[in-house]
Amino acid sequence: MLGRFGKDAGSLVGLEIASDAVRILQVQQRNRRWRVVGSAQEPLHSPLGDDWRGESGLVVAALQRAYRRSGVRQRRVALALSANQVICKLCHLPGERDGAEMEVQLLADAERLFPFPLEDLALDFQALGPSRVQPGCLEVMVAACRQSALASLATVVEEAGLELAAVEVDNIALSRMLPQGCMEGSALLRLETRSVTLYGWQPGKAFLRVELPQDELRASGQLPEHLQALFAEAYLPARLWVASSALIDPGWLQGLSEQLELPCRQLPGLAGLEQVDGSMLLAGALSVGGWQP
Repeated sequence: MLGRFGKDAGSLVGLEIASDAVRILQVQQRNRRWRVVGSAQEPLHSPLGDDWRGESGLVVAALQRAYRRSGVRQRRVALALSANQVICKLCHLPGERDGAEMEVQLLADAERLFPFPLEDLALDFQALGPSRVQPGCLEVMVAACRQSALASLATVVEEAGLELAAVEVDNIALSRMLPQGCMEGSALLRLETRSVTLYGWQPGKAFLRVELPQDELRASGQLPEHLQALFAEAYLPARLWVASSALIDPGWLQGLSEQLELPCRQLPGLAGLEQVDGSMLLAGALSVGGWQP
């Protein structure tokens, strides 16, 4: 059934369940500036991988502690699935169709688009804008994930005493944090304590999300080599934004630009959120996406 991903708007709490921590953040917007209502980060003392369902009790307890510490009152949360847990397909539909007509057409095409029984899938779509390859059509991103993945998220959130109101793809959520007009052709390198992830947005292509080898990337000189190989083989962005949970050395950033031969810049915060810890980037993006005045 369409409409599960990110459709329930409101002043939602962004929630990220990372391999080493649970992070929550809620924002509000006034006069085109954002402000943090409350936030907290609770470590997971037994670091988890992407599949944490076997340790759901740890996640529930950490989420409860983070929620109490954050000071937020809203119990409706937004979560993200990683793009490698979601099948994303680009479609082109006649531009004059409204949302209901697009939904009917995409449901009719779903069996062709996705190689799984439809009863096992949760589906959603997002119109991206006029198609560059088919004049008069809209480019539409269609996303599908296993119902079981959503059920696991909902169970953990509900056991923590909260309500799962929206689920998104992490690439879509994080694209809100890029400077306005800079999504197409951009890539984002997100440096975390225990993970390094590259996200990309290329016109006419599915989202790029690649986990890079964290141990080697921390060694001097290794990062550019891995990125150069990836860019040469599969993906060449026009610019690379970098977000980190730690301070970024300007000299390292300049060296990265020179070795990759493309502009590398620290990702600026949205107006009012400039001082938010880089580790809270995804939680902030989810809350921003769920905001309505």
